[in-house]
Amino acid sequence: MPELDNLNIMKNVVDVLISISERKTDHGHAIMTMDNLIKQLEPQFNFLKNLHIQDRPYSEYGETVSIMSDINTVKSTEVGKAIHALIVNLRDSLGESAGHFFIKEIRYMLRDEYFSRMNDIGVNFALLQLDEEFTYMKK
Repeated sequence: MPELDNLNIMKNVVDVLISISERKTDHGHAIMTMDNLIKQLEPQFNFLKNLHIQDRPYSEYGETVSIMSDINTVKSTEVGKAIHALIVNLRDSLGESAGHFFIKEIRYMLRDEYFSRMNDIGVNFALLQLDEEFTYMKK
């Protein structure tokens, strides 16, 4: 099992978000959307400049997400805030195609140890789910 450091947590979450997004749109749109969201959040979370998204056919090792290891020097709570922002912004970006169970899908696709660690660093899935249900009810 990989160490649950900032790098592995962020990589796992971004991979899951891209995977869910791919099912709701298409591969190219999922990659482009995630890349744009990361660039939008860079001013707020400077360490995201070390996170790169590449389409698999052009990636050297077949990895879609690459992250420099200096992300491990960032406070875990800051990484948690960035993850929270990515989830909310992706949901908003996908709009109706995100679906009512978007947050539950993320939770389902994360392994338990990642889910637990994310709760520890401030990513509150119960609150995200509540926000999603409130947003869905307003429509």
